[in-house]
Order: sequence, then structure tokens, then C-alpha cells
Amino acid sequence: MAKKMNLLHLSLLALLALTSSRCGSEARAIDDVDNSIEAGGESQQPAQPLPLISHHSSGSALSRTRFGQDWIKFTKSPPAKMLQSSGTPIEIVCEVMGSQIPTIQWVVGHLPLSEIDTIESNVISESSASAIVKVRSVHIIDHLLSEPRIYTCVGRTGSKTVYASTTVYPQNDLKDLMQLREKPFMGPTKPRIVYSERMHLDLVGSNVVLPCKVHARPRAEVFWMNEEGNLIEQNQRFKLLPSGDLLISDIKWEDMGAYKCIARNAMGKDTADAFIYPVQKDDKN
Repeated sequence: MAKKMNLLHLSLLALLALTSSRCGSEARAIDDVDNSIEAGGESQQPAQPLPLISHHSSGSALSRTRFGQDWIKFTKSPPAKMLQSSGTPIEIVCEVMGSQIPTIQWVVGHLPLSEIDTIESNVISESSASAIVKVRSVHIIDHLLSEPRIYTCVGRTGSKTVYASTTVYPQNDLKDLMQLREKPFMGPTKPRIVYSERMHLDLVGSNVVLPCKVHARPRAEVFWMNEEGNLIEQNQRFKLLPSGDLLISDIKWEDMGAYKCIARNAMGKDTADAFIYPVQKDDKN
């Protein structure tokens, strides 16, 4: 058991170190992306280093991080350009990591840089000053585009905002495409989990909501499984919300591990994994 705990400590530390070294190069300033957003106005704030985390010599828990400080980084920024094939939905993936609990929303169309920070978020998220969370969002374009269009991923946490844009081009060999109206793709589709958390680190005793938002036709059934592959039954601490999210109240050290959201309908299924890492409180700080 101690060996497993030490491996988990090392894995988390490696993840944070890798994120710190990579995300600065992957994140793109909004005015560097195909002129998707008007230049003028200030760029996003300079990148700040990730909070440092060290573990106790006993290996029983991570020590107190620099909680309460807002920071956010891209761990997977969307591509600058994409091509939509005829009759095929397209997916744009965006992933951020930050503290407190970051959110991701998508803005469609041309938008001045000065307006990005004033957009009201359409994502409802729990707040926790002690959390470090990695969030993944997938924007699905399920209609035929008649012209190039800009899709901007906006990541937020506290006072910090990051953003990056993708220009999606329709297939240019369709001669009459520009004369067509936007045409939605009809018919049933297999589920696609479009909003989830990949990792959630928070203090023991906190309440954690693991989101699992699904795009599907017809509506998908959503359920959760634990690390052992067992279906999570609802009880006093574990609750499956009507939205499909999983609420874990008063997290304990033994709750550490991987949780899998499964969305299923008659067309197929999709899964998303989330790792919860409870952090022991350090009474010395």
C-alpha cells in the first residue's frame, strides 16, 4: 500500500512538472491566432509558475500547496485551423488546468479582444479555493458550415483568463456550398462526453463535483464506476446528480483514485476518466 501511495505522489508531481514545462509553449495569445480576434487591448497576463507541491517524508499526503492563488494554463490548446469534410461533424478539443476550479466556454464568431473578459460564463461550476483541477471540453459542430467560422475556447478561474481560437473551414470543393444555408446533421448519434474533469486535487473534507456533460441523440444514460470497475451506488456521500455529474461529499483519503463516467445510448457509448487526489491538511500552515 505504501508503495502504491509513493507511486501516486510521484505521478502527480510528474504531471504538474510536465504541465508547467509544456503549457507555456502550447498556449497561444489570442492576437497570434489567424487574426481570429481583433488586435488592440491588452494581451493575457504573463504566465505564472505552477504552485509547488512537496510531499511529507512519511508519504501519507501532500503538504499544503499555495491554495487560493488564481492561475490557469492550457494543457491542450485547440488547433489554429481545421477543415470540415462534407457531412461529417467536427470536434474541437480544449483542456486547461488551474486553481481554483477553472471553467471552459466556447465563443462562436469574431469577437474583439476587449469583450472576451466581459463575457458572462455559461458554465456552472462549484467554487473551491483549495482545488487544483484539470478540465476538458469538446465543442462539436454538428451542422454543415457555409463559410469559415471562428471558435474560441475561453478558460477562466477567478481573475485569470486564457483563450485560443480555431478557424474551421468548409470543404472548398463543393461549388454550391456558399449558396447553401447552414444544414444540421440529423439522425441519431452515439454519446460524446463534451465536458469533464481529468484531475481534481482538493483538501480532505471538501465537496467535489465531477462533471460529465454529454452530447447525444437520443438522450444518453449516464452512470459512474470506481477504480475497481464497480458501479457507484448512491449513498450519503456519493450522489449522481440529474445533470449526470457525480457529487462526492466530504472527500476522504481513501476516496483517492480513478472514477469513470460512462454515457450510453442505442448508438454506442463514450467514457471519461477523472482522478481524485485528496490532500491532507497541514496544520502547521
